Amino acid sequence: MNRFNRVRHSARLAVACLLSAALLLTGCSGSGLSGQANEEGSLNVTGSTEENSAASSQSSTAEGQVLSADTTVHFIDVGQGLSVLIQSDGHFMLYDGGDRNASSLVVSYLQEQGVETLDYVIASHYDADHLNGVVGALNVYETEKVLAPDYETDTRVFQSFQSVIREKDIPLIHPKPGETYQLGNASFTVLAPQSRSYSSANDYSVAIRLTAGDVSFLITGDAESESEAEMIKTGLPLESTVYAAGHHGSASSGSWDFLQRAVPEYAVISCGAGNSYGHPHVETMEKFEAMGIEIFRTDKQGTITVSTDGSSLTWSVSPCSDYTPGDPDDKPARPAGGSSEDSSVSGFGPSAGSEPSGTVDGNGLHTYILNTSSKLIHMPDCRSVSDMSDKNKAEWSGESFEQCLKENPGYRGCKSCNPS
Repeated sequence: MNRFNRVRHSARLAVACLLSAALLLTGCSGSGLSGQANEEGSLNVTGSTEENSAASSQSSTAEGQVLSADTTVHFIDVGQGLSVLIQSDGHFMLYDGGDRNASSLVVSYLQEQGVETLDYVIASHYDADHLNGVVGALNVYETEKVLAPDYETDTRVFQSFQSVIREKDIPLIHPKPGETYQLGNASFTVLAPQSRSYSSANDYSVAIRLTAGDVSFLITGDAESESEAEMIKTGLPLESTVYAAGHHGSASSGSWDFLQRAVPEYAVISCGAGNSYGHPHVETMEKFEAMGIEIFRTDKQGTITVSTDGSSLTWSVSPCSDYTPGDPDDKPARPAGGSSEDSSVSGFGPSAGSEPSGTVDGNGLHTYILNTSSKLIHMPDCRSVSDMSDKNKAEWSGESFEQCLKENPGYRGCKSCNPS
């Protein structure tokens, strides 16, 4: 097996810039790694220094119990989305489930891993590329608890999410930062969301830090810089061995301040090959490379698993040395204050000062789509419209957005598409 001494986070920060100059872009084969691969082709990273031994004696749960770990984290290749299966001592948790086209794949993968019951299912937030597979898993597996943020959207998949929880009478928890939950020989602490009012739906993401002995995993969904800043302010531990790159490696996540608090040794990027968003973004990859963070990528390496006994890591593949970002020409324009991937969030209106929009016909009339359930007004090409139930969909045409608001009291603009 390849063996590397784990470098303490404090030392890594001091030498990150010096190390980055020596990094070479040699693809994802792992050929640049020293040592010998084991028969399965996995990579073992062992913590054997005296410093790590000292740290081990201090690592504990909130109750003060030192953990012995037998934990595996599966970063399932769901294309442009996120799905993470965590298993520890016969207990299982699913964090997100990818988009609709990956739902059956996720269920099949769980079956292959011998999952019969899910202790926890976490829906980080309600974007389709995270939630669709969650609904599929909830329909198939007995689930003890669902953790999800406290906000609503008007999408069809969110309605399905609510329905399956109600029909199967699954306890739904809106977790609070600082809460700790046990999962076999591991435990996880909730870091976010802190607030109930964000300009971007991504910042509602439930973020967690999973610990197994001396090893920790930071998973933040699509949380962006606003939520990351709040996590820093809580004073909760952020240092992590492995970081599931926020928002698929988008520049909107993984701020310098956040990364310098987390100082991960490894980052796993879950994104689709050739995705239209340009993920992972160049800004993110430059930070990872500058900090000497080893990366793994589902778009280039498929499903990635990592197992730990609480002090060492065994990966299913070698780190990917390809820090090449996604195609910037494919990166869509991002609306101010949000992401092009955001779901619409109930209770938010149009952005002030935005330019007139809406589909305009030959008579100069603007057309908008109204959701009669959520009282939100959408652009006709808003991604929420395709997920909207037909019974809740109404079309309005008129001279301006202001006229639409006047004729439809109680309605507000969708925060995702920002009609005006």
